[in-house]
Amino acid sequence: MQTVSRKVLGLVLMLGVLLSLTGCRGTVWSKREEVRIGQQVAKEVEATYKLDPNPENQRRVQLIGQRLVAVAGDKDFKYSFKVLAVDEVNAFALPGGPIYVFRGLLEMVGDDDDMLACVLAHEMAHVNQRHAAKQYSKGVWADILITAATRGRVRDVAQLTNLLVQLEYSRRDEYESDRLGIEYAYQAGYDPNGMIRFFQLLRQRERGGDKGILANLRTHPLTENRIWRAQQHIQKVTGKPAEEVRE
Repeated sequence: MQTVSRKVLGLVLMLGVLLSLTGCRGTVWSKREEVRIGQQVAKEVEATYKLDPNPENQRRVQLIGQRLVAVAGDKDFKYSFKVLAVDEVNAFALPGGPIYVFRGLLEMVGDDDDMLACVLAHEMAHVNQRHAAKQYSKGVWADILITAATRGRVRDVAQLTNLLVQLEYSRRDEYESDRLGIEYAYQAGYDPNGMIRFFQLLRQRERGGDKGILANLRTHPLTENRIWRAQQHIQKVTGKPAEEVRE
């Protein structure tokens, strides 16, 4: 994210064009198409943001990602886990497998691998459940393509604000990714309470006025019900009460 929102807009528009080539509005594309699209967009992401040059950061994310794939990977997808040199707190997944973490998120979680694993598992769940494909089937990507085409080029980021808001995953998709992310992390040998600790850090920074987490909270709203659901599922999966979020 460069201002980050302008870069994101360019990538989203490019993804809209690619997705429009896979079928007509209202269709759902195949896993093979998702992989192809994700790989193409990943090249643009890495050209735009650049990868974090710290090899230890890259190795850490890759190792955790590999453990998650070992227990919950879909053989039809091509997963990758990389750190981008952006000092904001965020993470995102592309269709078909590429998952990115911003350097600012790594700095926030510190050496808590359980917390990081839960974030990666959440994004992996978005991939596995094909949530991006669902967005296209709802016509969101087609709308973006039409808007970009009729205006020739984007002159003002605000012009597409409403469309970008539609790209946010639904509350149902977020709950599903939390639930599956908890299961993936636990199956891979990580403490799923890392998700609760991550939520706690986000809440603390939000209340402290940290602008670096605003993008994360826009796409991953942190509601009381979301936290409660995560705690309930952790107890169901582990057989033990989940950690509480300290105020």
